[in-house]
Amino acid sequence: MSKSMKKMLLLAVRETVAGTEEVPTAAANAILCRALAPEPITAEQVQRNLIRPYKGNSGSLTVGEHRKLTCEVELAGSGTAGTTPAWGLLLEACGFSATVTAGQDVVYEPVSEGEPTLTLYGYLDGTLYKIVGAKGTVSFELNAKAIPVMKYEFLGEYSPPTEGPMPTGVDYSKFKQPKTVGKKNTPVFTFHGLSAGVSAFSINLANALAWRELINLAGASSPDRQPTGSVTMELPKADVKNWAEIVRESATGACNLVHGLTPGNIIQIDMPQVQCKPFTLQDDASNAMVNMPFDINPDQGDDEIRIVVK
Repeated sequence: MSKSMKKMLLLAVRETVAGTEEVPTAAANAILCRALAPEPITAEQVQRNLIRPYKGNSGSLTVGEHRKLTCEVELAGSGTAGTTPAWGLLLEACGFSATVTAGQDVVYEPVSEGEPTLTLYGYLDGTLYKIVGAKGTVSFELNAKAIPVMKYEFLGEYSPPTEGPMPTGVDYSKFKQPKTVGKKNTPVFTFHGLSAGVSAFSINLANALAWRELINLAGASSPDRQPTGSVTMELPKADVKNWAEIVRESATGACNLVHGLTPGNIIQIDMPQVQCKPFTLQDDASNAMVNMPFDINPDQGDDEIRIVVK
């Protein structure tokens, strides 16, 4: 009897000691997500390359076994200004700090060390794919006429899949309904000081995720990040904003976005040093659009992306 891809569940809990399993519960640690995809096993294969008096494969050995899990989480606030959103622990495990100002906001900024690790339980119709010591990376997509989402990828320790009943008592009440992206719900977007019609916007933290396995050492590693992004927006007149010259001069500028209108469900993204890269033009119903990739650079350090939930 086959497994049902409709019956899936993700649980996530912060580890007190990195790499030491914590046991999440459906009532306290359920993550409301979509596109959940735990990999049964991620590994390398080492060829034996044996010499024999006949042709044929000589087999391989599995090394560096670990597990990857990806999912998408809707981008919305907690419902109350100054209260950590339910997805906050996922963001912190991707290398962000959280500064909470009660009744006002929660500010997430990147860090260069000390990010927490997670224990993840990914269920597929009774099959448990467990990940301990998980570290991650994240990208954000805010496209017009669509639901804003965060796309997560986590790496962590492998353990054999096990069978059992699906957890009961799942509580998603801490996750709030998002607002679709558009003129009404996304009141602010400026890019290098220009407010333009935007059809697509994305940023990628681009943590360098790798599984390291040595003598006396095994675990997920995230040694660097090189954030990038992309925006598709209307092409202005050259005397309003000359994008070609901005690219040629390697100029940097700020990018600011505010999504949401009601306190408790407002997301603000600030990037002070965005550097544009060579771009292309697109036709959108006969309207000229700029498809602009960009790098997201730090200013003073650990400040290239600031996400405010308020």
